[in-house]
Amino acid sequence: MIEQVTISKSLYETDYPLWLEKQAIALKNRDINNLDWINLLEEIEYLGNEQIHAVNNLLKQIIIHRLKLDYSPEIYSRHHWKCEINAFIDNLEDKLTKSMINKIDLEKPYKRARRTILENYNLDLPQDCPYSLDELTTYLDIK
Repeated sequence: MIEQVTISKSLYETDYPLWLEKQAIALKNRDINNLDWINLLEEIEYLGNEQIHAVNNLLKQIIIHRLKLDYSPEIYSRHHWKCEINAFIDNLEDKLTKSMINKIDLEKPYKRARRTILENYNLDLPQDCPYSLDELTTYLDIK
């Protein structure tokens, strides 16, 4: 068993696509002796973290555009910002699952969004996120 892990780890490091293929075959065949458990666990954890990261990035983009809408005096870009928000919500709906909702900390994407806005605009923005998740995931009327 230890020898197999060493061989798989080497394959994991040298030919990742082939490693994935072999792991998929072993899983399909329920061949537990040929699974690279350590690297499989790392990959599964990584995938979960990537999903949360993608959701946070989309929330950041939504927040950036909401802050522009709510705090910027600029009027010519408002329609564009609303369209962008709705497009980001479309993407978010594809990624956000019910099990993720409790893991969302809006302060993290808000702080990043706030920093981005302040690099480009001289606005008086709240220190804490003024939006709920429901507000950030509600489509805007673009008329």
